[in-house]
Amino acid sequence: MNDISEILRALLDQFARTSEVEREFASMMNNDAQLKEDYHLWCDEMGYDRKTGYQDFIDEQMQDRDEFWDAMNE
Repeated sequence: MNDISEILRALLDQFARTSEVEREFASMMNNDAQLKEDYHLWCDEMGYDRKTGYQDFIDEQMQDRDEFWDAMNE
């Protein structure tokens, strides 16, 4: 089973823009049926909507990173 959270975090580390992360992950799911199935399970387990779950997760991760750096700068 793919660890969707880790895949998305790795993509965030790799790409500079969240739109690039979203595009890459969508492409990965289109090319990998197992990843897409694992994603649906992950959404169900995490309480995300299947249509926007990865986008919501990315937004949350970015907000957490911003809050971390804001706290470090205080």
